[in-house]
Amino acid sequence: MNEILMGLTAVMTPYNLFICVAGLFIGVLFGALPGFSATMAVAIFVPFTYSMEPGSALLLLSGLYCGGVYGGSIPAVLLGIPGTPASAPTALEGNALVRKGQAGKALHLVTLASVFGGFVSALCLLVGSGLLAQVAMMVGQPEQMFITIFGLSVVIMLSEDNLYKGVMVAIVSLILACFGQDPIEGFPRFTYGFSALISGLNVTSVLIGLFSLPEVFKMLEDPFGKIAESGKVGSMKMKLSELKASLYNAIRSTLIGVGVGIVPAAGPDIAAFMAYNQAKKASKHPEQFGQGADEGIVAAESGNNGATGGSLIPLLTLGIPGSAPAALFLSAMILHGVRPGPTLFTEHAETVYTMIIGFAVINLLMYFVGMIYCKAGSMILKIPKAILATSIVVLAVVGTYSTNRNMFDVWVMFGAGVIGYIMIRNDFPIAPIALALLLGSNMEKAWSVTKTLYEGELYMIFTRPLTVALALFTVVSFAFPLYKMYRKHKNKTKAAKAADTEVK
Repeated sequence: MNEILMGLTAVMTPYNLFICVAGLFIGVLFGALPGFSATMAVAIFVPFTYSMEPGSALLLLSGLYCGGVYGGSIPAVLLGIPGTPASAPTALEGNALVRKGQAGKALHLVTLASVFGGFVSALCLLVGSGLLAQVAMMVGQPEQMFITIFGLSVVIMLSEDNLYKGVMVAIVSLILACFGQDPIEGFPRFTYGFSALISGLNVTSVLIGLFSLPEVFKMLEDPFGKIAESGKVGSMKMKLSELKASLYNAIRSTLIGVGVGIVPAAGPDIAAFMAYNQAKKASKHPEQFGQGADEGIVAAESGNNGATGGSLIPLLTLGIPGSAPAALFLSAMILHGVRPGPTLFTEHAETVYTMIIGFAVINLLMYFVGMIYCKAGSMILKIPKAILATSIVVLAVVGTYSTNRNMFDVWVMFGAGVIGYIMIRNDFPIAPIALALLLGSNMEKAWSVTKTLYEGELYMIFTRPLTVALALFTVVSFAFPLYKMYRKHKNKTKAAKAADTEVK
C-alpha cells in the first residue's frame, strides 16, 4: 500500500501531470492521422526521454501509447477511416451512426468505452500482475497458434450475411500474408522479382487503402453532399440506461483485451476484433451490427484499450513485451537503468508504481482530452466532400509513405483502395482482409515453430492443458455461429412453408 501511495504522490506533481496530458494530446494526434500509430508515437519520443527521470519518462510514453490507441477511433467514427488498425471494427459501427446524424453519440460512446477499458486494464496491471504473469508463462508457440486460429473465427461473424464471400476473402488474404520471407527459413516467396516484397505486404498500407480510398470514391460520387444526414455532430449526451446496458459488454470486452494483451505479438488490433466478435455472438440483436450498433463500438474500444495495460503485464513481470509499443517501453526502461523482471517491484518500486498509477490516471484524463478532440474533430462534418476527399488522399499518401519511406507501399495502398471499392460495390466484406492480414503472419510463425519443436508429432501439443482449452474454445467459436445460422435458415424455411400452406 505504501508503494501505491508513493506512486500516486509522484504522479500528482504538477510536472508529471503536465507530462501525462502532453503525452495524451500528442498520442491522440498520432492515432488520428491515417498511417501513424501509437507505436510510431512511442518510437519517436523514446530518445527525448533520455534526460528525464525514469518515472516521468514512462508516464510520457504511457500517455503516447494510450492516446495513440484511442485516437484512431475519431476518424474511424467521423469518416469511416480507422486511424490505426485497432479502430477498424469501430469504423464499421461508428460511421453508420454518423450517417444517421448521431455522430455526437458515437464519439461520446467511443470515449467512454476507451476510458473504461484503459482504466480497468490499469487496475489489472496493478492488482493481477503476479497471477496474470503466471498465465503468460504458460503461453508458448502451440497456444499462440490456437489463439490466432481462434481469432480467425471472427471472420464467420463478420461475414454472417454472406459467409461464402467472407471466407473466400479471408483465404485470399491469408495467402497475401504469406508474401515475403519465410518466418523460419528466410527464403523469399511470392515476390515476383520485386525486392520491396521481400519484407511482405505492409499491413498498414493495405488497411489505409482499404478503409480510406473507398470512402473517398463514395464522396466523389456526390461531391456536393454532406457527410452526415444533418451535417452536424448532434448531442453528445447519453442516458444512464444506455450506459447501464453497455456495462457488462464493456467488462467482458476489457477482460478479453487484457487477456489478448498479455499474449506476445497480439496487441490492441486483434483484441478489438475478438471483443467485437464476442459482443456480436452474445447480442440479442446481432442483425444491428454493421448498422450502427452501440454494442459493437463499446466492445471494440473497450477491447483495444484493455490490451494496452494487458501488454505491459508480461513486460513488467517477465521482461517479455506483449506488443510493439511494449517492446519500446522495454528499450526505454533499459535506457534508464530499470530492468524489467521479477525483481522490478522491489528494486525499482517507486518507478514502477509511478508508471502503473500514472497509467490509470492517464486513462481518466483521456476522457477530457478526448472530448476536446471530438469537439474539434466534429468540424470535419462541415467540410465540403470535394475538399475533404482531397485532404484524405493527401493524408493517406503521407501516412503510408512515412511508415517505411517507400513509394512501393503507396502503390500498394492505392491498389488496396481500388480493390476495396470494387469489393464494397459487389457486397464483399472487407473486414476479413484486415483480420487475416493481422493474424496470418503470427499464425504461420507459430505453426512453423510448433512443428519444429514437436518434430512433426503435433498430437503431442495436446499434452499441454492450456492448448487443449484453447483448442476447445476454437472449435466452439467456429461451430456456434454456424449452428446459429443453420437454425436461422431452418426457421425461415419453416415460416415460408407455413405461409405457403396458409395461402393454399
